[in-house]
Amino acid sequence: MRSKTVLGIDFGERRIGIALSDPDRFLATGYTTLDRREHPDILSALAKIIDEESVGHIVVGYPLRTDGKVSPGDKTEAVDAFISSLESRFTLPVDREDEAFTSSLAQDSLRQRGGSKAGGKANRKKRQQDKAAIDRVAACFILQDWLDRQGSRT
Repeated sequence: MRSKTVLGIDFGERRIGIALSDPDRFLATGYTTLDRREHPDILSALAKIIDEESVGHIVVGYPLRTDGKVSPGDKTEAVDAFISSLESRFTLPVDREDEAFTSSLAQDSLRQRGGSKAGGKANRKKRQQDKAAIDRVAACFILQDWLDRQGSRT
């Protein structure tokens, strides 16, 4: 029997980066980036992914301070509201995972591979593609951190 995959989410007001685990839950891989302008009903877009990819668990990047504490604010409240909507819509467990520095790590990783020039003088379309890639890779970092911690508990 195939294990259920885990869906990793890098939440953003404009874009949502998506990563998926392998069925054995060892490795996170970038899947897509959902632009809210193209997917105004983001939960329906996620429902399609959840169904097609046999998702059994959701992990959402959560904004913690560098000391690991929750700091009330717009981003935290927006992520909490998003998580509540996920929990209401889907009958899957939803975990929070510290997202500290994941976007910076993603940008550095893409830059080292020559895949991102978002900080340079790129045209507008290229910058948007770079931002989408950064969000997708950030979702990978979030999900991989969660997967690694799950493996260390067994």
